[in-house]
Formats: sequence, structure tokens, C-alpha cells
Amino acid sequence: MPSSAPPLILGSMRFGDWGARLSPAEVARLLAAALDLGIDTLDLADIYGGHTTNALVGAALRHDPSLRPRLHLLAKVGIAMPGSPDNTRHVQHYDLSPTHLGAALGSTLRDLGVARVDTLMLHRFDPRLDADTVAGWVAMQRERGAVRGFGVSNFPAAALPLFRGTLALSAHQIELSAAASQALDEGTHAASRAAGAEVQAWSPLGGGALLADDERGRSLDGIAHDFGLDRAALLLRWVASLPATRVVLGTTRPERLAEAVRAVEHPLPADAWYAVWQAARGRPVP
Repeated sequence: MPSSAPPLILGSMRFGDWGARLSPAEVARLLAAALDLGIDTLDLADIYGGHTTNALVGAALRHDPSLRPRLHLLAKVGIAMPGSPDNTRHVQHYDLSPTHLGAALGSTLRDLGVARVDTLMLHRFDPRLDADTVAGWVAMQRERGAVRGFGVSNFPAAALPLFRGTLALSAHQIELSAAASQALDEGTHAASRAAGAEVQAWSPLGGGALLADDERGRSLDGIAHDFGLDRAALLLRWVASLPATRVVLGTTRPERLAEAVRAVEHPLPADAWYAVWQAARGRPVP
């Protein structure tokens, strides 16, 4: 990510059947708008839209071939949905075996219509993970040009050292917002940075928990006003003010992308950052 680029990532989860049901042309316009704003990273997962969103993005890339060379593609794999052909017990689970990962990566590349993803990410931690085996498999994918970087998503802090000495972590996606800041309390954010991984914060608005018209939400309005922001923009700035952290945006509206870029232009000063955290927690920061 260039130093001048906003610390933002565009998430694709709501592009298709799990959200806005955009057409390929509408996705292409959204991607073009993001790129024009300096947001050049697109977050993907094979399961999004019930295994349909990657194909939607692929159709958008065919609709506008100028987009792909400008995009950094993050592709998450490793979740087996109940309807998967090899899921005989029809229970959602995690599978980080080379067999499952190879099939998931292959379908991801086919659906997107690309030869390579820029960062491959393990979507969830599997307690059965054999880190050395995964490292060897990733090395083979790099050799054949299918993968560049490697990252993880939703891993506990204690699991991050499993790859130490075998596989460099470029990124770690975690849930992080003022409303859901367990990653700070439990040390996952710090452990990610210590492992050399960029933190990518998903659900930065905490599912709207702090946007409600209640006492906790209203307590943020004065802070937001001080910086010329609305409440949502303040919450984005709060997350983006953390070091080595980018914010994953779930919007499908170009105007919201532009608002997000303005929101994260400057970090919050320490007193304001802690004031937001205190308001969100409902108690003084210890």
C-alpha cells in the first residue's frame, strides 16, 4: 500500500446475494470509484454470497478489464459450508488441509478469472492446523505463480507464532471496532503487529451498536462534532488511528467510500481516542 493511500480496504461480502445484489456493471463502477479514491485493495472470500460473489467480481473484471491490473486481491479460504459436496455431515467447519485449500484456491482463481491472487488468507483458525504442511503448500503455490503474499483471518493471538520461521504473515484480519474491542484487550492486535502482520479491521462500525439513538451512542456526538465528523466517520477514524491498521469497508455505495476517505485522513489525538473508547465501553479506561 503506498504511503499516500488511505488506510482502507473495500470488502466484497455485501456485493451479491448476501447484500446489495449488484450487477457486474455496478460492481465494476464501485471498484473504479474505489480506485479513483486510492483504495486499491479488494477483500474476497470463496464463501461470500453462498459461493457466488467471487464469480460476480470476476464478471465485473471482465466488464472492465482495466480494473484488474490496479487491484490488490485478498482471497480468504478455509471454511467448508454445510452445502459443500465433501461435507457429508452438513456442518459448517474449518479445513486448512492442502486438499481443501487447493480446491478452494482453484475455484477462487476460476471464478475471478485471474491467474493469481495477491494475498491468500486462511479464513478461520482450525485447531487441527499443521502449520508446516500449510507453509509447504503455500510455497508451492508461490512457485507456480498462483499466490504472492500470505495472511490469516480471525486467528487467536496465541496461534500466530505457529508460522514463525516457516511462513511470513503479511496481514491478519480481525473484528475490531470501538464497540467490539476485544482484540485490543486480549492482545490480538499487538500480537499481529509483533508478527509483522498488517491488521485489517473488519466490522469497524461494530454492527451499528454505537449508531443507535441511545445514551452510549449519543455520548459520541460531541467528540464527532469537535472534528467535523458524523458518528460513523468518527468510529472509522478511531480504528484507523491504530498503528499498522487498515479498515475493511462493507459499503456498496461510492459516496460512502468518499466519506470514509475523508474520515480517515487524520488520526485522532490520544485524549479523543480514549474518550471514544471510554464512551463505547461505558466505563473509564483502566
